[in-house]
Amino acid sequence: MFHLFLPNLRDLKPFNDDSIYSFLQNSDAIVSVIHSFRRHTLVKFGGSSLASSNAWQHVFDHIRRSHHNQPLIVVVSAVGKTTRALVGCVHHAAQGRLDEVEQGLNEIWATHKLIALECIQPEEWTALEDWVDHLLSKLHQEAMQMAKELLNHPSPVCSAHGDAILSLGERATSQIFQKVLENVGVPSVWVDAREVIMTDESFGAAKPNRAKIKDAMTQHHSLSSFWATLQEQPPKREIPVPVLGGFMGRSLPGSPTTLGFEGSDLTATLLAEASNAERVTIFTDVNGIMTTDPRVVPNAKHIPTLTYDEAEDLALGGARVLHPQTLVPVVEQSIPVHVRNTFQPDHPGTIIGPQRDSSAHTPFVKEWKAVAMAVTNQADDSSVLTFLHATPDGQSQLRQWSEAYALQLDVDVHGWHLHLPPLAALKSGQNSDSSLPLSLQAIHDIFFP
Repeated sequence: MFHLFLPNLRDLKPFNDDSIYSFLQNSDAIVSVIHSFRRHTLVKFGGSSLASSNAWQHVFDHIRRSHHNQPLIVVVSAVGKTTRALVGCVHHAAQGRLDEVEQGLNEIWATHKLIALECIQPEEWTALEDWVDHLLSKLHQEAMQMAKELLNHPSPVCSAHGDAILSLGERATSQIFQKVLENVGVPSVWVDAREVIMTDESFGAAKPNRAKIKDAMTQHHSLSSFWATLQEQPPKREIPVPVLGGFMGRSLPGSPTTLGFEGSDLTATLLAEASNAERVTIFTDVNGIMTTDPRVVPNAKHIPTLTYDEAEDLALGGARVLHPQTLVPVVEQSIPVHVRNTFQPDHPGTIIGPQRDSSAHTPFVKEWKAVAMAVTNQADDSSVLTFLHATPDGQSQLRQWSEAYALQLDVDVHGWHLHLPPLAALKSGQNSDSSLPLSLQAIHDIFFP
């Protein structure tokens, strides 16, 4: 954190929206303003946290509680399973099956509308229903136009038109979410993430331009108003919550882009870096980061803390925890990332932060910290397990073993000699064929008894 004290800064207090916005437009001092007031938190809610009206109520409850204690910027993914359905629509469009595209879109819109109406009182349905219908009709027309452009496209998912369709989930969810959030009593404002998240044109997995993102945030009127309100000492009004959709962005020439799998996590950390947030909290449907995938291994154990390097190693090693690039934006400013469970708000979750002091290091379980999910090596179709190993000095080392080899593990651990099973056996956690080696469940239990 750094401070740049300007001679005329006092003269501008108390700020109002017009004066601060004018000030921000003609001065680089916004960098100082943002970096001097690290009082807000970036909060991201994933698709599993938004999959039903009941889930939305959990999210609203959290925002209500947190909003009174600390200003928030909220990033939301698309309603659960929406992006997967949109991928199907993109493929149908490339094959000319527009009827199936329309059917898929209508199912998506119906889910969004039902969730929105279930979140409010019946007497308020008419006004909200009209607003939602207008929004979804507009998005539907846009989607069908993009679908026609995809006919016979060789790589429809990795194209500007494909990204335009894939981003519709976040566009719909974020706008409806903000409208309902306002309806349930939390002042908020929708911010189009495509006006802020600047990227290259690597469609399907676009690379963010972090410098341009910072510039875009300082120039966005709603966000400038947010910074202005943060300046008030003491605050004179409740600060509206900016709500943005994750996953999506825009190239400098203006094409729609997406950030790839779990891209909403990356959206949150990019915004945290650009605004110098105090922390990022990522809400999901598990209790933070676990020693392996709890959907495969029910007795997977909770990991309370990880360093940036450890979490990045697990992501790159195949653990579907975070987007592999999620932590890159926050490392330089040492902004912690807290992974929590939307549905168990009292659980401590996992805090990811700078390197721990080795003198204070306590191994989680013996020397082994985590066993990542198996991933497939596309070249030879083999499975790989990733192990995160804690060294005696408190650092961590990533180790990977392929099923193609007999594996001699460290004698200090147990001296087990393992062959890794095929990917399907690992993912199912089953080992019905006696000729197969140990399942992921069994391997996990060796290290985390």
